[in-house]
Amino acid sequence: MLAAVLVEGCGARAVRRVDATPPGGVPGLYWGRWPEVPEGMRVAVWLHEDGDVLRGSWDLPPWHGEIAARRAGAIYEGLWREEGTVAIQQGRERRVRLAWSAVDGALREESPTGGEPIVLMRAGHPTSRLRAGLWLGRWTGLPTGVAVETLLTPLDGGRWRATYRYQDREGTFDGDATPGGGLAISWREVSPRDTVARGRGRLLPDVLGLRGTYGVDDSAAGTGLWTLEALRVP
Repeated sequence: MLAAVLVEGCGARAVRRVDATPPGGVPGLYWGRWPEVPEGMRVAVWLHEDGDVLRGSWDLPPWHGEIAARRAGAIYEGLWREEGTVAIQQGRERRVRLAWSAVDGALREESPTGGEPIVLMRAGHPTSRLRAGLWLGRWTGLPTGVAVETLLTPLDGGRWRATYRYQDREGTFDGDATPGGGLAISWREVSPRDTVARGRGRLLPDVLGLRGTYGVDDSAAGTGLWTLEALRVP
């Protein structure tokens, strides 16, 4: 399937064609959102394509999910199913149609049965260069495979500010750029009970973005690991 895009300029017309079929399929890591994903969070979804069959899996405690779909052009149609990780939870499943986008490489659900559609955004090209925009934060204590949307904003004097919100928690950190492209951060998080936690951390350039330790109060270590990965945007 080919979509034609008409470009007009300087008194002349040209036609540029965009391939509406994903070249080489869609295997790889995606960051997903759907109605059961808490606001401000995304879930790591691994997809594999063999011929015209797409398979994938993810974990969003207390659920383990899988998708199996058949490809027809840029549309993947199949079964989205979730199973509880404990015996008392019954599985659930539904039919879905996911459309591949040539603009950003994402998969989006067509005509969802209700509520928010499934959106699977392809993981961005890994970069450790600090840039303004949306990143995905993960730290010790979050469920495996779950990340928090974190907005980075540059300030004057080489400083950066990050803000995030998840499960009625609000957090910020201010970071000072360090030699080599890292950040020395001071973080603050407010819980639903208005309890305030504070600490420090040191994030250094890593293969996928930034990675380092953090601690509470005046310590920059001792509590766990904190990573930031840039989210791909259109």
